[in-house]
Amino acid sequence: MIKPFLLVCCAVTGLVLGATGCKSSSGQSGLPVTASGLPEITVRTRADGDIKRAAGEFFVNRGYVETRSSHLYEIVFDKPTGSGKSRRALRVRLRMHKETDDTWRLVGAPMGVEGWRTDLESETVLLEGASQIQGFLGEIKRRAESTNR
Repeated sequence: MIKPFLLVCCAVTGLVLGATGCKSSSGQSGLPVTASGLPEITVRTRADGDIKRAAGEFFVNRGYVETRSSHLYEIVFDKPTGSGKSRRALRVRLRMHKETDDTWRLVGAPMGVEGWRTDLESETVLLEGASQIQGFLGEIKRRAESTNR
């Protein structure tokens, strides 16, 4: 009598663990599916300056430094990791895409940087940071839209 019960319990446990494993490995991280495949949000404001100002305040208050970008509608923030001599950093690239007269699509890319601030600097997209960046974008949207009213 105990053997069939034990067998059923093991089978049910295996199914639950298998289903959980399949769900967590399906690539879904709680992010909405977006055109870019990266975190993004739509912001209602006429001027890109509202977004730049809100994002700048948001990231600088969290210990990031703004880094120059060669793109007009892109802002980049870096945060060194480890000690002051570390050549690694976290980077957030925010690209703004004009949609309509008063709407912008803001796309955020979480990056890891090796050789930070050297000639051999390289960056890699860190998709595991996507859900955090999505939350950051929500706060930036709230701030940018509140200054527009």
